[in-house]
Amino acid sequence: DLGFMEVSNPVIVDENEIYKQYGPEAPIILDRCYYLAALPRPDIGLSRGKCEEIEEFGLKLTNEKIDGLQKVLRAYKRGDIESDDLVEKFSGVLDVSDMTAMLIVSKVFPEFTSLRPEPTRLTLRSHITSAWFLTLQACQHELEMPMKLFTVDVRFRREQREDATHLRVHHGASCVIMSDEIDVKIGEEMTKLVLKPLGFEKFRFVKKKVTSKYYAPETEYEGYIHHEGMSRWIEVADYGLYSPIALARYDLEHPVLNLGIGV
Repeated sequence: DLGFMEVSNPVIVDENEIYKQYGPEAPIILDRCYYLAALPRPDIGLSRGKCEEIEEFGLKLTNEKIDGLQKVLRAYKRGDIESDDLVEKFSGVLDVSDMTAMLIVSKVFPEFTSLRPEPTRLTLRSHITSAWFLTLQACQHELEMPMKLFTVDVRFRREQREDATHLRVHHGASCVIMSDEIDVKIGEEMTKLVLKPLGFEKFRFVKKKVTSKYYAPETEYEGYIHHEGMSRWIEVADYGLYSPIALARYDLEHPVLNLGIGV
C-alpha cells in the first residue's frame, strides 16, 4: 500500500560481504552468525577388491558394468549427478534393485560414510541488511528512482540462549528506500505507517549512542512500542542511513534509508 516492491534477498552471504559492510567491526558481528559446512565429494576409484565385494551380492560384473560404474563415480565427483540420484544410477548400471544398490553403496564404498563436513566462508544471514547491499547493487540501474523495496523473511542468529525476544531463527520485516532526497526522519514516519494499522499507537524513538558501522555516524535510531497489557516498552524497529563508505564499496550511487522491524 505504501508503494514498495516485494523482493527476495539472498539467505546465504559470504563473510567477505560482512567485512565490506562493517569494516573492523566485522569479526564481532560474525560471532553471531552460523557458518555453513558441506560434505566434500569423495574421489572414489573402482579397484579389483571393490569389484569382488560387489560380486558378493550375487551379481556378475561385466566390463560394461564396470565401465558404467566408473562413469557414474566420475560424474558424481564432478557434480554432474546429484546426491539423491546416486543410488538410482548404481541401480541402473548394475541392473539391481534400489535396495541392493543402497547396500552396495553403503558396504562397498565406506568413503561415503566416513565423510566429515568441511567449513566454508558462507554464512546464514543474521540480519537482512547484509543481503540488502547485494540486492541494491543488482537493482540500482534496473529500477526507477526512488527505489522502494521490502521483504519479510527469516534471520538466523547464534544466540547464546533463547527467550521470548531472542530466537535463533526468527522473522524480520525490512525495507529500503534509495533516493537522493532521503532523510533519516522518514524512518520514524515509516515505522508508524507500518505499525499503526496493526493497532499500535504509542511510539518512542531513540538515537543510538553507538552507531553500527554500516550506518552513517549518528543516523541510527531504535523504535519502541507500548501497548495495552505490556509491562514495558519493547524495541521493535531499527532504522538509519547507510554509510557512504559501505555504499561506495558496492558502487551504490545514491543514499539509502533502511528500516528493520522484528516480526
